[in-house]
Amino acid sequence: MNIIDIMADDLKLDSSYILKIANRSDFYYKDYTIKKKNGGFRHISQPSPELKTLQYWIVKNILCKLPISNIASAYNKGNSIKKHAQIHSGAKHILHTDINNFFPSIHFSHLSSILFKHKYIFENLSIDINDSLPYISKICFRGDGLSIGAVSSPIISNIIMNSFDERLYDYCKANNYLCSRYADDIYISSNSYINDSVVVFISNLLDDLDMSINSSKTRFYSTKYRMSVTGLIITNDSRITIGSKRRSEIEKMVYNKIVNGIGDKYSIMGYLAFLKDIEPNTYNNLIIKYSKYCDGDVINKILE
Repeated sequence: MNIIDIMADDLKLDSSYILKIANRSDFYYKDYTIKKKNGGFRHISQPSPELKTLQYWIVKNILCKLPISNIASAYNKGNSIKKHAQIHSGAKHILHTDINNFFPSIHFSHLSSILFKHKYIFENLSIDINDSLPYISKICFRGDGLSIGAVSSPIISNIIMNSFDERLYDYCKANNYLCSRYADDIYISSNSYINDSVVVFISNLLDDLDMSINSSKTRFYSTKYRMSVTGLIITNDSRITIGSKRRSEIEKMVYNKIVNGIGDKYSIMGYLAFLKDIEPNTYNNLIIKYSKYCDGDVINKILE
């Protein structure tokens, strides 16, 4: 059986139906943009439920069997931005940089070479790898790049970056540094000064993947200044916080919703969940503070 027939049998769908989706996958996306903090726009391509189902199947039966480094802190079960920040919470120096156009820079040629190295996965499924690769490309890639929004893109990015992650880890271990990568964000931390040569080393590693470092976002932090990891603030006593500005913004949203009936309830609940995860004591104090405005049931008042 080929991969289309295997998928059809497993998903209880007709082979011709799956083949149609795979061959016309570019038309099974909804495109839109969201505004970024820096004022630019991020392009999102959301796959249809039909295409998403096929992507989930490939993730479950093929992609999840490929190696991913331990320093890859995003898109892994049990990880969070708080746990990621805690990796570097005791450091006196932090280097942060990121990768230019991360998902669009990942092409199917990156993945196909790795799949060939692990062709036993296809043999275990009793399917031919050469026959399967074109369909994996059509289902998981749009054109020749990863789409922000496809359910298979996060795990593919971690698979592609595995060799980069392992080489970076070995380099940092030899230099007594800690390192992590959260999607396109790369962090190096140490209690001693971090040399500029680290940036050169990262750039060379990315060159091997036809990727490039984002020099405009490369920053060195120390305890003399505010240290930030994936948007969270690390205080001088190694606590993880969301920062006073975000804290005030969330409180203002809660006040406006409860007192004035203004604001999107789902957005506010999302921010409250974020606050509860990072600063549970602040969350509890906020709930207590505004309970007097709604007979003690803040959450129900927000959800009205």
